[in-house]
Amino acid sequence: MKFAKIQFEDRNAAAKALVGLAQRCRVVGLRDQVFIVPEPALDWLAENALPYKLIELLNQDDVIQALRNHPAHAV
Repeated sequence: MKFAKIQFEDRNAAAKALVGLAQRCRVVGLRDQVFIVPEPALDWLAENALPYKLIELLNQDDVIQALRNHPAHAV
């Protein structure tokens, strides 16, 4: 399965999109409002006219590596 790393520029669109996506698929949240979602989720975002910025397409190995290497929030 392919995944996509996306970012929302508008907080209202992000909130609406994340609620809808969380009901349909697994969403991984990273720092700086970056999210990893399955590629079919992009179709749902397009159908609902929710704007997002595609950062990069990933495969499952890339997702695992991103989760391992992504630094935690500073305390």
